[in-house]
Amino acid sequence: MGKRSTLLSSLQYHLVTGALFLIRTLPYNAVLTIGRALGFAGYYLDGFHRKVAQIQMKAALGDAYRSSLVREVFMFHGDILIDAIRFSFMGDEEIRKRIVVEGTEHLEAALATGRGLMIITGHIGNWEVLSHLPRVIGIRFCVMADVRNDPRLEAIIDGIRARSGATILPPTGKALMLVKELKKGNIIGILVDQRGKRSDGLLCDFFGMPAPTNPAPAFLAVKGDALVLSVHAIKEGDTYRVVFSEALDSRDFGTLREAMQPLSDTMQAWVEDVVRKYPHQWFWLHSRWTRRSDMREIIRTGRDFREYIRAQANETGGEKV
Repeated sequence: MGKRSTLLSSLQYHLVTGALFLIRTLPYNAVLTIGRALGFAGYYLDGFHRKVAQIQMKAALGDAYRSSLVREVFMFHGDILIDAIRFSFMGDEEIRKRIVVEGTEHLEAALATGRGLMIITGHIGNWEVLSHLPRVIGIRFCVMADVRNDPRLEAIIDGIRARSGATILPPTGKALMLVKELKKGNIIGILVDQRGKRSDGLLCDFFGMPAPTNPAPAFLAVKGDALVLSVHAIKEGDTYRVVFSEALDSRDFGTLREAMQPLSDTMQAWVEDVVRKYPHQWFWLHSRWTRRSDMREIIRTGRDFREYIRAQANETGGEKV
């Protein structure tokens, strides 16, 4: 690592540790105001992601779209950052007051079967808050997490995550590790609303547009013979409402080859349903339907987004609508 990289790494480390100190020690409303102000600034300064959110929200929400939603999305990212850190340093009693859980009967029914359970969620509300469920309702589950190149920053992030009670698995060999956990009757957590590779060939209808979708969640569920339980954490005031839905049985979708499309479709339909109810709390800054390079082309040319996505789907072997 060169001197410049070392200097930047050191500066980043000190900025992060300083920010963590402020987030932990300032009054909650004060630090939340700062987080939202940073999101507000990002709305004006980050032109590319503002355009990405605008284009996708207009195409997906139709008449439900309003321009102020984009600003709200940026500002809500301030809540996500602050709460992901702040909740990690809360005591168990306080965090139980901040996280209200509904639908635990669905969780209990799934656990009673003794089979592996895959808890799915999306970038809805604050997905990081869900990692504290072990402290709130006593369940144990594991999730995957990427590893950062800077060991000092990685140590800070590991320290924050370790407070949640969830077991963090390394990204290497992740599919096999997760399947093994499911076959042992354990619980895993996974995000299901990320864009897949075009080479995967899996297109799911998402807000009426064919979206390349990661096949891994459906693959893991079927290979692990798991029940699939959806959950989301929506912010309401200073608390989060965590809602479990009724579990699906991966066996009902057939063999591995048969199940990939319908099970993935069902997962994406669940995400869409929740996002329609709380559009300002989803990660619209992520280019869900196409690559970032394609989004830049759409922004530059002003091409109709829906037409572009459908044409792209046809090029990859057929449109899923």
